[in-house]
Parts: sequence; structure tokens; C-alpha cells
Amino acid sequence: PDGTPRLQSRGHFLTGGYRERHFDLFKTWANIHAQAIFARLGSRYVMYGEWMYAKHTVFYDALPHYFLEFDVFDTEAGHFLSTAARRNVLAGLPIMPVPVLFEGPITSLAEVKALVQPSLYKTSAWAEALHVAAEKSGSRADFVEKQTEDSELAEGVYVKVEPDQTVDDRFKYVRGDFLQAIAAADGHWQDRPILPNGLATDVDIFAPTLGVKGAYDAL
Repeated sequence: PDGTPRLQSRGHFLTGGYRERHFDLFKTWANIHAQAIFARLGSRYVMYGEWMYAKHTVFYDALPHYFLEFDVFDTEAGHFLSTAARRNVLAGLPIMPVPVLFEGPITSLAEVKALVQPSLYKTSAWAEALHVAAEKSGSRADFVEKQTEDSELAEGVYVKVEPDQTVDDRFKYVRGDFLQAIAAADGHWQDRPILPNGLATDVDIFAPTLGVKGAYDAL
């Protein structure tokens, strides 16, 4: 009720500790924008997103933000908001949603697979950027290479069923070769040195206005 951010990761609140070190920047970002975000969410809405700071299996060198929003839960109504309803709630905020690749009916798995295109957040120079980031983080280049999928494709796609103003169902399709890359990686990413993904040129996640194409304050 007082506007203090309550941050969670996979169902538990972030309270500090070594295994939360990759969330340090997230906590700073959330506190800087807390007043503006609380003005929209209040105690009614819960915002969900992916914190993309630390590299997992895929390395991104052109992220539009480290926090990519993908869901808003309405605690009063007891449901998740549709994409259009989320836009209405979050419009004007310096927050970046996940990209919408397609809106309309889908009748086959082939149509879903066709949506898996080269990642929007990797440039043609991502491999070179990875080597630079690895050197800066103090990571061994041979380990980083083994722990990173060598592909320009997106990991997969996420499908939502939204007949009205709510999310009625959801499905996730992930590339088989991406799953193989996870299995082939040496250990869990949280047990490795943090290797930050890269932001796109001129992105300032702390600015009062994000202004990046697709952001809620640039619609």
C-alpha cells in the first residue's frame, strides 16, 4: 500500500544474498521507477516480466531493456489481462513489453513454427560482442562458447489465447536444438560468473522516458 516495490523471482521474494546478485540492477531500476509504476499498478495489479541481465544459454547484444514485461494480473478480478488491456494499464510507463509477432487465429503447429525467426535482440556481431563481454566478466572464452547456443534464432514463441480482455489459455513452443544446447551446457547458469547481456545503442533503463520503439511510453 505504501508503494514500496515487492520483487519476486519464481515465487519467492527477493530479500538479498549471493544467488540474487544478478538482480542487483533490477532492484535499483525498480526503486528508481517505483513511484511511476505504483501510480498505475497500485495494490490491484501485479506485473510479470523476465529480467534479462545475465546470460543463460543465449547471448543477446541488443536488448531494448533488461526487464521485458509479459503479463499483468488483476487481483480484484482474479485473471490475467489481455495484451490490449495490459497496454491500457501500462501506457506511458518506461517499460518494455515482449514483442508481439502475430495477432490472429492460429490453426496449426506449422504456423507456430513459422513465427520462430532470427532474434530481434541479436545483431550480426553478437559473437564478437560475446567475446568482449566474456573478457570483461573474467570468464574463460572456451567455457562461454560451450555454454552459449550458436544460433541467431529466437528460443521459441509464446502463444496466448485472448478472446476478450483476459488470457484464457497459453502455450509455449521451444526449438528442439535450443533444448539440446541447454542440455549440453556445463552446469546451471547461476553457478557461473555473471556475464551481462548487452543493451541496444543509447538505451538508458534508468531514464524517466525509455522512448525505445515498442516501449509503453513510445506507443
